[in-house]
Amino acid sequence: MTAFRNVASLILAAALLQVAGGLLGVVVPLALGDVGVSDAIVGLIAGIYSAGFMAGAALAPKMIREIANIRVFAFAAALGASMALLMALFRDPLTWSIARFAQGIGIALMFASVESWMTEATPQSQRGSVIGIYHVVAKLALILGPFLAVGNAPADLEPYIWCGIFLAFSLMPVCITKSLQPAPPDPAPFPFRRMYEVAPAAVIGVFIAGFSNTGFLSLLPLYAQQAGGTTSVATAAATLMAAAYFGGVLSQWPAGYLSDRVDRRVVIGGMGLISAFAAIALIFLNAPGSLITQALIGLWGAGALSFYGLCIAHAADRCEPSKFARMLSGLLFVWAAGSVIGPMVFGLVMSSPLGTRGLFILEAVIGFILFVLMVWRRQAKAPVIEEERESYEMVQPTSVVGADIDPRTDDEPLPTI
Repeated sequence: MTAFRNVASLILAAALLQVAGGLLGVVVPLALGDVGVSDAIVGLIAGIYSAGFMAGAALAPKMIREIANIRVFAFAAALGASMALLMALFRDPLTWSIARFAQGIGIALMFASVESWMTEATPQSQRGSVIGIYHVVAKLALILGPFLAVGNAPADLEPYIWCGIFLAFSLMPVCITKSLQPAPPDPAPFPFRRMYEVAPAAVIGVFIAGFSNTGFLSLLPLYAQQAGGTTSVATAAATLMAAAYFGGVLSQWPAGYLSDRVDRRVVIGGMGLISAFAAIALIFLNAPGSLITQALIGLWGAGALSFYGLCIAHAADRCEPSKFARMLSGLLFVWAAGSVIGPMVFGLVMSSPLGTRGLFILEAVIGFILFVLMVWRRQAKAPVIEEERESYEMVQPTSVVGADIDPRTDDEPLPTI
C-alpha cells in the first residue's frame, strides 16, 4: 500500500513513543507507592501529567506553525527523555510532578507533529486503512511497553533509562522520513456549548472516558502491589495493564460494527454496563495475580476502552463534515479535562477506608451512570437515520490535529464559526 509506505516511519515513531509512555504508566505509580507516597498523591501526579497533555495539545498548532513538525517532535522527544532521566535521579513527589507535567506536554506535541504529518502524506481515500493500522500498532506498542519493567523492583533505574532510549529512538524514523512536511494546522476547536448542542451524548461520553479510564489505569498498578514480592509487582502490574489494553483492542471492531447498525448511544451504554459488571466482580475478588483477575480486567477494558471511539462516531453522525475536525479537536479537550480530574478522584477514593476496592466500586458506579445517561439521551433526542450515519473508525485521544487524518473529515477549508 503506497499510502502506508509513505507514513510507515511516522507510525514507527508513534509506536516507539507509546512504548515509553506505557512503561512510565506502570513504573511511576509503583515507584511512588514503594516510597510511601499516598494513593491520593499518586492520583494527583497522574492528573498533573494529564494537565500537561492538555497544555501540550493547546500549544501544538501554534508551535507547529512557527517552527515546523520535525523541530516540534525533536524538542518534545528531548523534553520527554530528559525528564525520564531526571526521574531516575530524584524520587521526590515535587520533582516527579514537574517531570510528569513536562512529559505530558511532550507527548501531546509528539502526537500532534506525527498526526499532522500523516494527514499530508495520506490520500483521503486511504485514510481509513492507514488510521486503522496506526491505532492498532500504537495500541500494541502501549501493551508491550510495561513489560520492559518486568524483573525490576520499583526502586530500580532501568525502566527510566529504557524510557529515555525509546524516546530517543523515536527521533530516528522521523528524521529520515521522505514525506514532505505538511502545511501548518489550524484546528480551532468548537466551544463547549456548541459541541453540547450538536452531540450532547458524545460530550458526556468522552468526558467520562477521560475521567474513568485515565483514573482507573493510573491507579491500577497500585492494586498490583498486593501481589507481593518486590520483583513480582512489576510483572503483575504489566500483565494487568496489558490485559486492559488488549481487551480494548479486541472489542473495537465488534462494538463499531454493532454501532453502525443500531443507535450508537445504546452501544455506548452497553459498553458501560460491561465495564461495570467486570468491576463488580473485581470488588469481591482480591487476587491481583490470578488468571481470573486478568480476564476480568480484560473484560473491563473491552467495555471501558472502546466507547471513546463510539462517542466520536456519534459526534460525526450529528456534525457537518466540514466542521468535524473542529468537533473532534474540541472533544479531545473535553476528554483531557476528564483525565485531569479522574486520577485525583480515584486516588482520593483509594486513600479512603475503601482501599483498593474503592478503585472497582467507583468504576462500577461510573459504568452504570454512563448507561443511565445514554438511555436518557436516547429518549431526549431521536437517533440519526441510517442513511445519514458516518461509518465507525477506530480512533484514540491523541492530538487536536489528529482530526484531520480521520477519513470522515472534509478536506475543504474549515469555515469560521
